[in-house]
Amino acid sequence: MPIYVLLLLSTLLGACTHISPSSEWDPAIIRGQLSNGLEYRLVNPGTPKDASNERLDIRLTVQAGSLDEEDRQVGVAHLLEHLNFYNQGELPARLRDYLQQHHWQQGLHYNAVTNYERTQYLLSPPRGVQELERALQALATLAFAADFTATDLEAERPIVIEEWRGGLGVAQRMNDQRTAAQRHDSRYPARATIGNREAILGARLEALRDYQERWYRPNNMTLSAVGDIDPERFRHLLERYFASALPAPLSERGYRELTLAPRLHIVRVQDAESGSNQLALMFRGHEAASRAPGLAGLRERLIDRMTLDAATRQLRRQAPQDGVSAFAVRKNQIGRYSSVLAIAATPDGRRHDDALSVLLKEIERLRQRGIQHADGERARQALRETAQGMLDNAQPYSFEQWVTRLNDATLREGIVQSRTQIAQSTLRQLDGITLDELNQRLRHWLSSPDQILQYSAPGLSPLTLASNERFNGLRTHWQGQRLEPPQPLQDTPSVDPVDAPSAGRPGHIVQRKTFPAQQVEQWQLDNGDRLVWLKPGFPLQRAYLQAETGAGELGPAETGWRQQMASQLLSRSAPFAWSLEQRRQWQSSHGLNLSLEHNLQRLEFHANAPSAELGALLALYRGLHTAPGLDEAMFDASLLELQQRLESVRHDLQLRQNASQQALLNPHATWQMPTQGELQALSIQDIRRDWQRLARHPVTYYLLADIPRERLESLVREELAAIPRAPARPGVDMASGRQAAGMRSATLRIAREPRATLNANSYSELPWSPEDAAAIRLLTPMANRALKQALRSEASGVYRLVFDSSLNQDSNRVESRLTFSSAPARVEELWRLALKTLRDLPRQLSPEESRQALQALANSEQERLTDPGTQLQRLVLGYRAWGTPDYLSRQAQLVTAIDHRRLQRLAGRLFDERNSTRLLLLPGPPEATVTSRAPH
Repeated sequence: MPIYVLLLLSTLLGACTHISPSSEWDPAIIRGQLSNGLEYRLVNPGTPKDASNERLDIRLTVQAGSLDEEDRQVGVAHLLEHLNFYNQGELPARLRDYLQQHHWQQGLHYNAVTNYERTQYLLSPPRGVQELERALQALATLAFAADFTATDLEAERPIVIEEWRGGLGVAQRMNDQRTAAQRHDSRYPARATIGNREAILGARLEALRDYQERWYRPNNMTLSAVGDIDPERFRHLLERYFASALPAPLSERGYRELTLAPRLHIVRVQDAESGSNQLALMFRGHEAASRAPGLAGLRERLIDRMTLDAATRQLRRQAPQDGVSAFAVRKNQIGRYSSVLAIAATPDGRRHDDALSVLLKEIERLRQRGIQHADGERARQALRETAQGMLDNAQPYSFEQWVTRLNDATLREGIVQSRTQIAQSTLRQLDGITLDELNQRLRHWLSSPDQILQYSAPGLSPLTLASNERFNGLRTHWQGQRLEPPQPLQDTPSVDPVDAPSAGRPGHIVQRKTFPAQQVEQWQLDNGDRLVWLKPGFPLQRAYLQAETGAGELGPAETGWRQQMASQLLSRSAPFAWSLEQRRQWQSSHGLNLSLEHNLQRLEFHANAPSAELGALLALYRGLHTAPGLDEAMFDASLLELQQRLESVRHDLQLRQNASQQALLNPHATWQMPTQGELQALSIQDIRRDWQRLARHPVTYYLLADIPRERLESLVREELAAIPRAPARPGVDMASGRQAAGMRSATLRIAREPRATLNANSYSELPWSPEDAAAIRLLTPMANRALKQALRSEASGVYRLVFDSSLNQDSNRVESRLTFSSAPARVEELWRLALKTLRDLPRQLSPEESRQALQALANSEQERLTDPGTQLQRLVLGYRAWGTPDYLSRQAQLVTAIDHRRLQRLAGRLFDERNSTRLLLLPGPPEATVTSRAPH
């Protein structure tokens, strides 16, 4: 779904809390309700007749989550979600076993999730709509059978403990602190969805039964389905499997809202591993009108959006100031009508006290001066353009988009409207919203007496929190001042295409080669560059370009970190002596997208533009190589960031872990972090010289574009062939950047959480081919499922586990990575089980698994044949491998070239223990031991 559609859907529908009359719903949605109160929604996506027509997504949402737990029930909402898969009901076996007997795979075909307010069960059957009845019976069994046992609870408890353990870390600790600060005096801080270790270990079967009896009622549920389903059959099956469930009265749940009081809370949110540095003043409030249905609620939400947008723009222009580098504004919705508005400042270093004075001054300026007319109009115009874009986009929703729309409406207890309905209603309301209304809304938010002053600083840096007297004194001081209006909105300078200076003498195309079967032409330029042009066999309105050189991080004579810094800074800077704003204007007005990737092997530019604007794109590329600019402020900021990272290395556990991982993978690697001395000696002139060397490497351009040959020839001669290049330099030393042979292991006792984390890497030599690369991609999720079945479902030892594998074209290796966390006492046992599972995978791989994987590949290949990104990438891969576009010819036979036997053979290459590394993180003091024994 386009970004502008998602933004407006979120803005206009995200706060709806009542079901509106059916006339307001998108007419494509079939809605109904059983006599027991169960609501249902059904959409036939109406996609073209192909394999995707068989797909089915069906979800049951129970409007109850961890907030609905009583004190003696902490953690049971999430535990119940797990235990319901042990139900059997009228099935011939327990539900999980029954689904697996029919080749359903956990995570892929069935899953569940719990949050503060609801629990969802999500099914996507492997045979799609053919298994509609099985899916509905499974959901009814999940919701109502309730025949799991105390034995089942004991079997699942270790898995939930591992899920809890896997979620520990700096993100969880910081989130817990923020929740306690911003949602104080509510149930939220004490009702973490997963509960806590004591609650999980102490949960009793009776508590789960009581919770299910109270909340798992049909009148507290919504069922949504997307698929090519006959509505009458759907209703009949719903009646068969759901109608017998009994409804029950539901109590009012006011505890989902914040309890407001006139007070200031001053809090610290800080962690040894967090880099957050901020000072925020937050205003808590209730806003039922903005969550109301109908046109009145829509108008309130538009006022909210315009006010927030305009205030954010205005405040950002007030930075930097002495002590503050930036401002930010954000607003979070909580429950059905509570909210928290945060206005934050980023202090310069540790100058939080100075930042507090500046922050209070700018908030007072907002109160006194309000939103300026130009900012209000800019916010109005942004919404108008978004709404108009929705009207102009006549493309039907895809299967995935329908799933998202129905699911969002269920989660928000709102409605689903068509894009036309949303856009037309928005456009009718926009012009009637006045600047006075925006300022009334802003002052209403800022007048809330329930406030929080939240401090954060990197690591455990000392922080002195303001007292209430200090805070009130500063606020009173600024309230007594008559503040100047905010910085006015400046029109950005326009850049006309003629402002890109000519390259001067054009270059020449000195050699041509054609590949008629693939619709490819190859042109050699007189400066040593090469262009490979693929003409699309499908309608294409944009041109896609990838330009790459061999100037990777390990190229000779350069230092990796300086190359990285040079390429990143120059790619974001402005050429031709333009300002940064002029470059942004140029890219925006011409519709250009440009990014850079600098890896161990090469420097790559990825870009696209409307076909008519290809000349503007190539001119910008030429400017970055022949007339680059370098913004001094950007250089200083990057240098400061590197210096701060070096300062934090001793305390940053992730950096220490990464360094140990790299040392294990290749003890002789040459890439290293800079020293403080090197950074202090670095000048902007050094970076300019580094970029000049990088920019002179010969380039191969890969272009996918529908453009007249004469026009392309002219652009290539003028913009690309005129770029001066140096002779080709020696290639990259691949041995310095890839995993070294042999087995190595290391143990770091630095973890702060009570868990062990194991990271293993392996490689197996295998010449690259498109067919084997595709097969390895198919095998990766199969290996994940096998590992999770063994280590999680059977051994009850892990919850989070990731296995990733790919056939690397540059190294001609199958490169694999395995990561999991567990209780420290069980990590060695589980590591041995993981190795055994991977060794056994070729024998355990079933023909049905292969059939499903190959069917999914066949479906996706139909789309990839007309996907510009895929076609350009396959052009590139073919040239890297053979110097020809042969991959484009072979892609039609990609699916038929892979069979069950090939998958079995390659499954044995996924993890080679003879060439593997293992890094184990354990709780303990910050010390490390390294050995060279085999990782068993």
